Amino acid sequence: MKSLISLARVVAGPMDYASSGVDTEQEGLAVASLIEAVGSSERLPGQLGAPVPLPGGFGGAIEFGDSCLALATDGVGSKLQIANQLGRLEGVGIDCVAMNVNDLICVGAEPLAFVDYVAVPQTKPDVHAVLGASLSEGCSRARVTLAGGETATLPGIVSELDLSGTALGWFPRGGGITGEDLEVGDVLIGLPSSGLHSNGYTLVRAVLERSGCSLEDSAPFDYWHQSREVARFPDCDGVVSLGEVLLNPTRIYVNPVVDLILESRREGGICEDGGIKAIAHITGGGLSNLLRLHDSLGWHIAEPLSVQPEFEWIAEVGSVNNKEMHRTFNMGMGMVVAVSATAADPVAEWLEQRLSGSRIVGEVIEQGRVVTHADPEVSFERY
Repeated sequence: MKSLISLARVVAGPMDYASSGVDTEQEGLAVASLIEAVGSSERLPGQLGAPVPLPGGFGGAIEFGDSCLALATDGVGSKLQIANQLGRLEGVGIDCVAMNVNDLICVGAEPLAFVDYVAVPQTKPDVHAVLGASLSEGCSRARVTLAGGETATLPGIVSELDLSGTALGWFPRGGGITGEDLEVGDVLIGLPSSGLHSNGYTLVRAVLERSGCSLEDSAPFDYWHQSREVARFPDCDGVVSLGEVLLNPTRIYVNPVVDLILESRREGGICEDGGIKAIAHITGGGLSNLLRLHDSLGWHIAEPLSVQPEFEWIAEVGSVNNKEMHRTFNMGMGMVVAVSATAADPVAEWLEQRLSGSRIVGEVIEQGRVVTHADPEVSFERY
């Protein structure tokens, strides 16, 4: 396997997200153009539904009396192409719920409800039954109500199943987590991912094609990592396949992060009110997501969490450099919580007891709006 990988690297050259079909810089410019073209809200401050400014863009919020409602919309992305290819949809509903509720957490919201949107070239009751079970499991893990959804049959527009959704959450007025109170010396706590989650799969599929491996083949690496277990397809026996690893569902961080937020609002809680400064969901854009949370401060990852073997395999087969890997994937760390230095140790211990592998990984720095890393190759100055 090593010799074949080395030959592939020499013959085909290095790969990145843009060459596989997704240019994140152009995507960012497109989103900025969309936002610039959107008009101001019809609702004025003090009215129900008036916008609540929240830096970072992980979720939008509106006024709702003494509370604020938060909304997030996302989909499973091209991970679905692997799921459709294998005919294994058991995890994609969990992915869809996860990508939305994990964003809500970042603004300090407790997720409440979820609705899904399914687009298919033709309806198949057995497929929808599997999707329904998966969405139900995702909502159970996220502690939210599956409040409804929509199925659209669109032959000629979609060629295979697509899945997205919207999550609704809430936080008390003034209780949003925005990053505006960040200070130099605040501490970063990393929470481990369950693997690839639901980002970067256009590059994953390109690497898979280069590798010559089949999704049904046994994983060409030791899939075990710390306390992680790859979710098995219920009717599969024997060794874990490459497809099973690539389809491992996205981790949902409602438990323990929402519990931490609620604990911080409780008198005498583990982290006094204001001790949680910012939360970042490490999704598309990788570590550059941290730049969304403050206009002038930087972030240094001094002791990164360990990386799961599938990331190492992707980097090796695709000859993907370390900076590109950290810009495209979560690299073993799916969420970062920034807390005050005084709260760091008790919060890190509290989180580790509830999610094994969580620990302090770095700090907020003064070197300007930049992300730096223990690997000097990994550095980001723009999202």
